[in-house]
Amino acid sequence: LPAAELVADTDPGLQRALEQLVRDQGLGKQVRSHKLALGLVDISDLDAPRYAALNPDHMMYAASLPKIAILLGAFVEVADGELTLDAHLRDDLVRMIRYSDNACATRVLAKVGRQDLIDILTSERLRLYDRRHNGGLWVGKDYARNNAYQRDPLHNFSHGATAMQVARFYYLLETGQVVGEELSAEMKSMLGDPGIKHKFVKGLENYPGVKIYRKSGSWRQWHGDSAIVEA
Repeated sequence: LPAAELVADTDPGLQRALEQLVRDQGLGKQVRSHKLALGLVDISDLDAPRYAALNPDHMMYAASLPKIAILLGAFVEVADGELTLDAHLRDDLVRMIRYSDNACATRVLAKVGRQDLIDILTSERLRLYDRRHNGGLWVGKDYARNNAYQRDPLHNFSHGATAMQVARFYYLLETGQVVGEELSAEMKSMLGDPGIKHKFVKGLENYPGVKIYRKSGSWRQWHGDSAIVEA
């Protein structure tokens, strides 16, 4: 689903409800000042997604949230026969996603390849970083103390994301469009059972029967979360 098609699926009722919710939470000023970006996609019907968003193409520093891009890169390389999903790689991926382990993220990134991951994200097939939509998912630095090796060309972020492209990542995952249904199911399972119980996980903990597949990120004043929520 290209970004333009997702925007075309904007649902007026869902958009109004999202805007009202943000106003009720007292967050209108944060949206207007571009300190808050939100993307919401109802995929109850995968063939007819309903979309709503606020500042969807606003690129933001995203801390550990773009580890989903490393996860994606690893599975693309597995699907292409460049990597083997052995016990060591699987353990690193799970710890990177569920517990946001930086050492695991750096090891997996090295296996995928720094430039290879950028090529995957910017590829015409995926376009998860798309200049036509002001950027998107970007990893240009190890999750370690060393300097960035390639900041994103539009905004100079080492780790960045837009709400639009994060939403597309989850839609592509749910529909098995990137690495096929079998590997997509394994990738999704790694996003399940979150090990850090805050943000969306904390907010949804009292709702019965909810399953959440997520990756968050925080550093200083920057906070992000992303998820598929099933209920």
